[in-house]
Amino acid sequence: MESLGLVVREPSADDRRTYSLQLTAKGRESLAQISTIALQHNDALCAALSPEERTTLVDLLQRIADLQGLAHGVHPGFGSLGSKHARGKSALRSKPNEPDGSH
Repeated sequence: MESLGLVVREPSADDRRTYSLQLTAKGRESLAQISTIALQHNDALCAALSPEERTTLVDLLQRIADLQGLAHGVHPGFGSLGSKHARGKSALRSKPNEPDGSH
């Protein structure tokens, strides 16, 4: 990704043995294009579901992921891409619900 000009390595402020990766302008542009395609794909994939059914699907999949010990928020930025999904209920969320004991 660095050789493509999408990211640059910068020394980590916390640990001088490591680097942090920062998106370049080209990287942000590429991410925006990929995000648009991903959201269009999600809309097409879930077209047969109502908004309420999409929410139910996400809740059920989150329960499965929780049981499997999968990490929450692996793609935390995805929910803030500026799409209609980021502003309302969607099949994708940036942060999972806190367990409420109802499952």
